[in-house]
Amino acid sequence: MADEQAKAPAAAPEKKGSGILGIVLGILIPAALAAGGGFGGARLAAAHSATPHVAEIPAQKTVKAPGPTVALDSFVTTIADANGRAHALKLTLAVELEATAKEEAIKPFLPRMRDSTLSYLRAMSFEEASDSSRVETLRTDLLERYVKLGVVAADKILITDFVAQ
Repeated sequence: MADEQAKAPAAAPEKKGSGILGIVLGILIPAALAAGGGFGGARLAAAHSATPHVAEIPAQKTVKAPGPTVALDSFVTTIADANGRAHALKLTLAVELEATAKEEAIKPFLPRMRDSTLSYLRAMSFEEASDSSRVETLRTDLLERYVKLGVVAADKILITDFVAQ
């Protein structure tokens, strides 16, 4: 009897879930779980968004449309530093006019504006010109000068180029 058992081929152990059924179950179960998770996540997201969160939007300042802009020729001059050394200064400006103004209103004043600007720049020191915190002061001072000259349509001074060496 021992001989018969030794001669009989050993039965191959059956694999659990092998064959077509195993493949189908190996694909269908994870697919069903993924679909269920996706469906549940979508429902949860939809329920959450059903109560919209209203973000507070800060009150925006009213920005008025710019009027015509007149570009001025570059201003080139020399300015002195604290030790008396001369430095080159190049400044290019544009004057933004009120929305209802026409460019022709400023043209008769251009020579006076150039003279006033050059006088202002020559009175600056190199240290003042190099100080970036003075940019707004420069704009304000030049606008006041232009309005005093009679350029009442001037609304804003734009600095388009500034080089101090």
